[in-house]
Amino acid sequence: MRPARSKPQRLPVHQPTSPELLEELLRFIQVQFYPSDPIAFAKDKPRLLDWVVFEFARWLQSRGVTLPPRRFLEIIRDTVLMDAIRHGNTGKIIYRPAWLRSIVQSHLAHHGEEYYEEGKSIRTISDRALWAAQRPTAPAPDPVRELATAATLLRLSQRSKKTAQKPPIKAQLTLL
Repeated sequence: MRPARSKPQRLPVHQPTSPELLEELLRFIQVQFYPSDPIAFAKDKPRLLDWVVFEFARWLQSRGVTLPPRRFLEIIRDTVLMDAIRHGNTGKIIYRPAWLRSIVQSHLAHHGEEYYEEGKSIRTISDRALWAAQRPTAPAPDPVRELATAATLLRLSQRSKKTAQKPPIKAQLTLL
């Protein structure tokens, strides 16, 4: 009689954290859209974060859904940005961050409902619950929500800078 074999344990797949997602996406954008211009990339980096990476995360957050980090990366990098590379007319681009933002917004206008349904599907929710159950010591991080929160904090800090630069209003009139 043969001993009973247990099922092989699947190793948990490493889920990238929000800093890893940011690094990967920014590296991809730099290599594909700024191959020989690191100075322009450094200047455009805040807008690229806000208008490309955070735009999709904010869109998901506003609809109350999330996607696994690998899927989020796959959509932005392998679908949206690769479509921009394939179909983009790079000779007529004036400002790359604005152009990439329009690509992201156009993509979401056409495919956003699919991503919403995917985020609300039972499979996504159960995969997330199983992944969280494998990490009993801490709640499972959600890089998509972290990116959306970072976008909100970035906008708040930009608003506070604008209001801080205004000169104080004189409450008293003086006569000459």
